[in-house]
Amino acid sequence: MRNPLNRTTEVNKTFKQKRSLQAFFSLLPFALILLADPAQAARLQTWRFNAGQNQLTFTTDEGVQPTAQLIANPTRLVVDLPGVTLGRPAVSEAYTGNVRALRVGQFDRGITRLVVELAPGYTLDPAQVRFQGATPQQWSVQLPRPQLASTANPSAPIIPPGSVVVPTKPSGGGLFPVPPPGSAQIPIPVPLPANPSPVRPPVLPTPAIPPAQPRPVVPPRTPVSNAVVVIDAGHGGPDPGAVGIGGLREKDVVIDISRQVAVLLQQQGIRAVMTRSSDVDLDLAPRTTLANRLNATAFVSIHANAISMSRPDVNGIETFYYQSGLGLAQAIQRSMLQATGARDRGVKQARFYVLRYTSMPSALVEVGFVTGREDAAKLATAAHRKTLAESIARGIVQYLGQQRR
Repeated sequence: MRNPLNRTTEVNKTFKQKRSLQAFFSLLPFALILLADPAQAARLQTWRFNAGQNQLTFTTDEGVQPTAQLIANPTRLVVDLPGVTLGRPAVSEAYTGNVRALRVGQFDRGITRLVVELAPGYTLDPAQVRFQGATPQQWSVQLPRPQLASTANPSAPIIPPGSVVVPTKPSGGGLFPVPPPGSAQIPIPVPLPANPSPVRPPVLPTPAIPPAQPRPVVPPRTPVSNAVVVIDAGHGGPDPGAVGIGGLREKDVVIDISRQVAVLLQQQGIRAVMTRSSDVDLDLAPRTTLANRLNATAFVSIHANAISMSRPDVNGIETFYYQSGLGLAQAIQRSMLQATGARDRGVKQARFYVLRYTSMPSALVEVGFVTGREDAAKLATAAHRKTLAESIARGIVQYLGQQRR
């Protein structure tokens, strides 16, 4: 990650870096895409909407942790499956009655989307939508009976405990129309499945450097009640963040790690909220606003570092804080170093926007250099990203445990 003091600085620096690397990577992009084997991604295998029971069911060939939201005008339940591909053209199924259609398609490269759209004039209570994961691959969604919409203005979205929130900018078109301005978008909590198993991370291009095999470190089971932790995956959408060896993109690395951290924290009984859980563009201010509005216990922003491509010898992990986040930063840095054996670049104070404008203890984690010979090879592997996620979650849990003593 670059070192932004505000959004303008961050955008300018990103643009300069992209221009400096443009000539080098101009010959590589299509070849690099071919390095990622689509067969390794999870696939949506079956789906069915039972109109008589108002129930949606779907299965995938690998474990998935869905996210969901209810969008108004028209009312529709949107279910996103991160890290899942459809592998076929989009499908739209029409129904009669108060449910008008089910649409299934590839929302973007890393997300398959299912949309249950109600007939005009109908709505449903989002608090009564029930997700159940019989296994990480088998899910059902029970919808309440749709009711005629009232003429009252929709209430402000409420974030229920345990939810994984994705505050996105309106996007879509075609199969997934853009919500009209002012449409309410209410996140819906999705519990962890029974017998949870690791979720398949997105596939990243792998440099031709043999990766090390890190030893996984599982976060300890430490009950920390009433804690709320906001996990902020840096960059996203048209902003790739740093781009390094082999075309490795910061945004791809950190979204995978961030998703896993959120799931691990929830398994510890901690309410984990993500600023984004898909490849969307999100400014800096909404990230801090979300954390402040939730009155979060801690805020952790996850990034990957970069320097000139002429310095592949620069590698290592570092963690930043501004004021009250020193203890949090130290706990995360110590845990990452113990788990990975990476070079220690230290815990440092910095005036990053997301640290200055959050009111709770905050830390910004740099998980390694995408431009580093050692780090890039590791960051491109699912095993190392999993180890990083486990160690970050472990550091957070240890910090929260210390605060409760």
